[in-house]
Amino acid sequence: MLNSNVCPEIIVQEYKGTPDTEFTVGVLFDMNGTFLNSIAVRRDLRSSSSCRTRVANRTGLSEYGQYLSVSTGVSQGEVGPIPEVTAPCKRMAKALGARGAINVQCRVHQGDVYVFERNPRFSRTTSIRAIVGYNEPDILVRKHILGESIAPRFPYKTGVVVRGLAETLFQKDDVERWSRAV
Repeated sequence: MLNSNVCPEIIVQEYKGTPDTEFTVGVLFDMNGTFLNSIAVRRDLRSSSSCRTRVANRTGLSEYGQYLSVSTGVSQGEVGPIPEVTAPCKRMAKALGARGAINVQCRVHQGDVYVFERNPRFSRTTSIRAIVGYNEPDILVRKHILGESIAPRFPYKTGVVVRGLAETLFQKDDVERWSRAV
């Protein structure tokens, strides 16, 4: 039972799309509201670091795919302009009067974009975007603090970015020295 003192209101969102149609989209405006650019990451929800929940689709609705998945928020995948999602997200951000960076989480279902989250901030995918040359903090600093001219729709690379864990070997002596120093 829901404790109304802890959570007096809840929001229920309808599940839409398939795991391979989930995107995180960055839309960047300058601080005067002028559009600068947009970028999307088509999320790859196959890894355990990117997928919080994955269950067999027992809904009877085949358009949702074989599995229903909910992401963890750890994004990796195809990065690029992907106009079918960046264009609608740009329109939404502009209608909201966005300034600076806005991040939109969405899925595409039967040709329509369904937004399930929007955040007026730099997102966790800022580092992924920077890898391809779409560095939102740097762009805004260069424009508004350093006075540089930033061309709308500046170029950036496209590709696939994969996140992972890296193992590092520390020799026992190094660890003991570090432990004594701390």
